[in-house]
Amino acid sequence: MLSGTLEAWKEHKLMCKTMRENREESLVAHGARGGRKKVHNDVNRDFTNWFDKVPGLSNENQLVAWMHRSEAPFISAVASEGDADGSEVRVEMIPRRVWREDPHFVDNYPKGFREWLQLLQRLTVPSFCMDTEYVTRVMMLVGHDNSQQTDIGAYHFDALIIRGAEIVEALTAATRAEDLTDAYTWFRNEFSADYSEQLMQRINTPYASVLGDTPSRGSVPATSRALNNEVAYTIFDCLQLESDVRLTGLCSAVHLNGREGVIR
Repeated sequence: MLSGTLEAWKEHKLMCKTMRENREESLVAHGARGGRKKVHNDVNRDFTNWFDKVPGLSNENQLVAWMHRSEAPFISAVASEGDADGSEVRVEMIPRRVWREDPHFVDNYPKGFREWLQLLQRLTVPSFCMDTEYVTRVMMLVGHDNSQQTDIGAYHFDALIIRGAEIVEALTAATRAEDLTDAYTWFRNEFSADYSEQLMQRINTPYASVLGDTPSRGSVPATSRALNNEVAYTIFDCLQLESDVRLTGLCSAVHLNGREGVIR
């Protein structure tokens, strides 16, 4: 067990060394073109900050990685320079088997990223625990020639975000009281006491007026399909994620049943 841990640590250090060397090489190339180190660092910081500020993107990357963690993927997020608000970012899940089995897969990537993938291909012991960490590559296509700015990072899964997605899945699959209780507990864990209470009251009030029964402060109302959907949407809204919806059960507008859409 100890030898396996030491081996994984050695390989993890080798990966970090390769990534550090790639960044240093990028800095040298920038300097050779007459650029200053500060400008290079500012450009890299602005580039990564742009991705960090795209609403919900980091949460989407994380949830995609979690859903497919058994495939040991890296998550790729690609944007074009003209994308002002991040609405055109393309997120792709690339399983380890794809870039391990295809010798030409790395040919379409920048030199630093090719070296990083080739290093991963040589590893015999996983350097990351896929139940606790995930790898993301962000890439910006710049200019008419679509030159690439790329950054790679390893991140820890956030248990609250993962739990929120699991609760949404449960809420939309059935109408069990325990799922609604879990959702309200999630609100209390994710936000301050005052804000979570306001959030729950905002959800409860419309249903209380229909049912004629106002839940006491801090209590969970009786579950229903409509209420579960509202709570599921609210969780995704808190995570800044889009909600896919499909209309069903409409009586006064039967022709709309089956219509699908996205709530942003």
